[in-house]
Amino acid sequence: MSEKKLKDLVIPLSQYPHMPYWASLKEAVVQLTLAQKDMAPGERRRTVLVFDEAYRLKGILTQRNILKGIEPRFSESLAEGYKVDWKDLFNQPSQEQLAKPISEFMSPVRATVKSGDGLLAASHVMISERLGLLPVMDGEKVAGVVRLQDVFFELGLSLLGA
Repeated sequence: MSEKKLKDLVIPLSQYPHMPYWASLKEAVVQLTLAQKDMAPGERRRTVLVFDEAYRLKGILTQRNILKGIEPRFSESLAEGYKVDWKDLFNQPSQEQLAKPISEFMSPVRATVKSGDGLLAASHVMISERLGLLPVMDGEKVAGVVRLQDVFFELGLSLLGA
């Protein structure tokens, strides 16, 4: 029995949110929200891939990055007396944050895998780097992404002999 390759599981880049690093945080919120709108909860996109001018992968913008970007005090402890208030999302400081480029909030790309790599190799990278999503490279270009939940499902099917 041969191991499946990542190219068999990849979500193509054309089906995954991606933007240039100079796009605003608000534009990222719009794109990520629209990308999720008609998807089932388990299929929803949770990150935006960020590219430079030459379409090289520059970073990843997660939902956590976005929320912390909109309201930087999210990193403060509630035990320190910080009160969470819905209207704070619509105040002037939050609106100013939404206008900033996503490059100020994105996380660096910690790992990638090749489209010809096997599922076990990808799962090892995901576990060791604590990642739920990995960019899949086809040479120097991003082919798409692979999610831990999809890799796990395929590994589980193989273990069960299905």
